Amino acid sequence: MTILEIQHINKSFGKKIILKDINLQIESSSIIALVGANGAGKTTLINIILNLIPQTSGQVKFLTNENWKQITGVMMQDNIVLHRITVKEIINLTRSYFDKPLSYEELLNISGLKDHQNNLMTGLSGGQKRRLAFALALAGDPEILFLDEPTVGMDSNARNDFWQEIDRLKKSGKTIFVTSHYLEELENIADRFLILQNSIIAFDGTIKQLRSREGQSLVEFDSELNQIDFKNLPDVISINLVGHHFQIITNNVNQLVTELTPYLKAIDNLQVKQSTLDTLLLNYKENNHE
Repeated sequence: MTILEIQHINKSFGKKIILKDINLQIESSSIIALVGANGAGKTTLINIILNLIPQTSGQVKFLTNENWKQITGVMMQDNIVLHRITVKEIINLTRSYFDKPLSYEELLNISGLKDHQNNLMTGLSGGQKRRLAFALALAGDPEILFLDEPTVGMDSNARNDFWQEIDRLKKSGKTIFVTSHYLEELENIADRFLILQNSIIAFDGTIKQLRSREGQSLVEFDSELNQIDFKNLPDVISINLVGHHFQIITNNVNQLVTELTPYLKAIDNLQVKQSTLDTLLLNYKENNHE
């Protein structure tokens, strides 16, 4: 069931075009990952959906009989910290804005701040503030949740707990719209990927479809050789070189490894793995698919 429609959204700041004719249908009980380079317009799109900034043209429609603000939870990129208010007070204050909020105890458990519930918000660490922001986003038991860089500042354990909670929310029927620079986390949990590039949605599909389109396999190795030595091999789709570390994307890994045989004496730490969202996005060129 479609829960949200985005129709012909355009956004410009002066003469600079940020978003161009964005059209999306967001289905319930799914996790949608919006990815793209810094400055691509991801946060701008979320802000337009949430009516925080106006679009230049186009429409956003929440397909619900309820007030859309009552069914929406939001965790923005920057922490909002109020002075002279405790964790307990901000949770209960946020709960008061909703008709059917989650219980204080459940939100406190989600935040992981039981031992800090009487502490001031200003005294929390960066990771604790993010966990609290997540709990506040869930205060109204939302049907659709918007998460903009949610795990920034969290340690590895907190990030793992966070994504387990996201998986639980999806299984309970929630719709989750998320951006993150931790692409390996999105790769493991999102149903649908949107690549925002050059002001448009350049790709809309699953990770399987992206790999089929951009390259199924990743060959990595270290070498003092030049990029040009490998660039013209027939089974190379793209190459990324950092220092002396090569990442080559291919759809024919067996043939590529065979083609690398003459260079093996100058190659160390050869690895073959499934292509990752990180490498696919790094090498994705929308203008190759016009």
